[in-house]
Formats: sequence, structure tokens, C-alpha cells
Amino acid sequence: MNVLLHICCAPCTIAPLKALRDEGHAVSGFFHNPNIHPFLEFRKRIKAVRVFMETDAVPVGIDETYGLDDFVREAYDPVRAARCEKCYAMRLRRTAERARRRFDAFSTTLLVSKHQDHERVRAVGERVAQETGVRFLYRDWRELAEEGQAEAKGRSLYRQSYCGCCWSEWERYRDTTRELYRGPGGPRGGKGD
Repeated sequence: MNVLLHICCAPCTIAPLKALRDEGHAVSGFFHNPNIHPFLEFRKRIKAVRVFMETDAVPVGIDETYGLDDFVREAYDPVRAARCEKCYAMRLRRTAERARRRFDAFSTTLLVSKHQDHERVRAVGERVAQETGVRFLYRDWRELAEEGQAEAKGRSLYRQSYCGCCWSEWERYRDTTRELYRGPGGPRGGKGD
């Protein structure tokens, strides 16, 4: 089967790509992630995908449009789960529309992450498949996550520390003291620790 794989990032691509190839599928990738914030983070992730492409012969289309305005307009919701669902839908719908041209099915590297709402990704993928008429190829690749991350580390690929949007960045760092001023009047009483 000819599969278009939505790529959220280079490290999450490694294991699903190998698994799909092992199943005998012809795989192409598509990087479309209007959720990634800030802009320099967006560039880092595109760069990592390009570096990955240099070492692995996979054709990948990269949407370099920084889609923050569209993402915020379409995905904002005060409820986290609703935001994530809208974000998944934006990315998977665009992937399915692209797949409709010349692919038998589409899938997503989001299915490898233990940090994503796996069942919600699956439900959105299936809904988008019905809306677009393109088969959603579901796989649970979470058991392969650590293997892919280890390989990404070995290849020195950029590995991000949050999903991508401004809310996920805030959730990742809100309880840390990283980048806080620690001098007089700082968060720990000015001890400079």
C-alpha cells in the first residue's frame, strides 16, 4: 500500500517509518504542523526532518508555512482536550487531503508518542478518513517510542521537549525554575541558587 505519513517531528518518524516499511508499504512523509510555537522551534523541527531525510531515503513534503494565526483561530478552546482534538484534526485533515491525490492511506507519527491522547488521535484520524474518503491506517506504535528516541539521539537529531503549541510549552515548563532570574528578589529569595 502507498501510505502518506504525517510527520510531527523527526524523532517520532523513525520507528513508524521502519514499521510501515517492514509491513511492505511504500511510505512518503508530510510535515504539516501549524501548531508549533515559537517560530524558531518550528524551524528547528523542520531542520531536523531535513537532516533525517539526508540519512534515510524517504520522500517528504514539508509545509514551511508558519501557521500560528490559523492554528490559534481554529484550535483555541479553554479546554485542553478540545484544543488537542482540533489540532489533530487540522493536521490530519491536511494530510488526508494531500493523500487523496495519489496515496491509498494516511497515518501519523503522533501514534508513536506516549504523550499524545492516543485514542483521540485514532478517533480524529477515522473521522477525517470518513470526511475525505481516504483510508486512515491506524497503528499503535507506542511500544516503539523509546527505540525511535534512542536512534534519534544516536543520530544527533534535534529532540524537542514539548508537543509544539504554546499551551504545551507552558505545561512543560510551568513548574520549573528554568530561565528564571535568581538574583536579588528572584524566585528563591535572592540566594542566587
